[in-house]
Amino acid sequence: MKRTALLSLIGAACFGFVSSAAAAHGDNALAIPDFTKGDAIPASARHDWNLGPTGLRGWMFCDRLVTTDARQIAITAVGDVLLGAGGQPFSYDPRTELGRAITAAKTEAGGGRLALTRWRAGTTEEVTLRLPVLGTFSATAPYDCPKSQRILAQGLTALAARMMQPEYQKRENPIPRALNALALLAGGDAAHQPLLKREAQWAADFTVRDFKTWYYGYVMIFLAEYVTATGHHRAA
Repeated sequence: MKRTALLSLIGAACFGFVSSAAAAHGDNALAIPDFTKGDAIPASARHDWNLGPTGLRGWMFCDRLVTTDARQIAITAVGDVLLGAGGQPFSYDPRTELGRAITAAKTEAGGGRLALTRWRAGTTEEVTLRLPVLGTFSATAPYDCPKSQRILAQGLTALAARMMQPEYQKRENPIPRALNALALLAGGDAAHQPLLKREAQWAADFTVRDFKTWYYGYVMIFLAEYVTATGHHRAA
């Protein structure tokens, strides 16, 4: 499989896996809370979202993977509420609108300035976060795009560091573990080869009694791609 095609496959698979965890719990409809009026995050829907390079996590109303009904993002760690981004109030989908504002802020023209409309303890004001400037996406992004390559390199470095943590091998679910290894393999960084060899040995020895179709499918994709890319028929 070509490297660019593999990256696309990984991105789609990772997005689908992560997004599926964000669905509202159960089949009962949730009322949309208004955090500026004292409403709380529903007890049955505690999943929050990583808000990209802001370093924040936030909860927004989500109905079966759809956030278009939300108009607020509750910052879960500090209790602030975001009502808009980029100088505009949220009007159609806070997840998309915040993402586009972040993309604009990280361009040379944006200068790393992310404007947010913040509500805190009854007061609404405009605040600005400073983000690192990584440049502008090319017209063909993520292909032939220096910014995409920088983002990928930074992401793989962070991923490899997490995979090296002692608890990773004990706790990581086989599906994201296989996807993480695929991501490192697609990155093509020689420095990650020892880690990939370890993960290939894990994949070769992997056994499971339940959810065989789910787990073996992802594990075998990684193992097959590893053998194709390296020619190693055994990790040892």
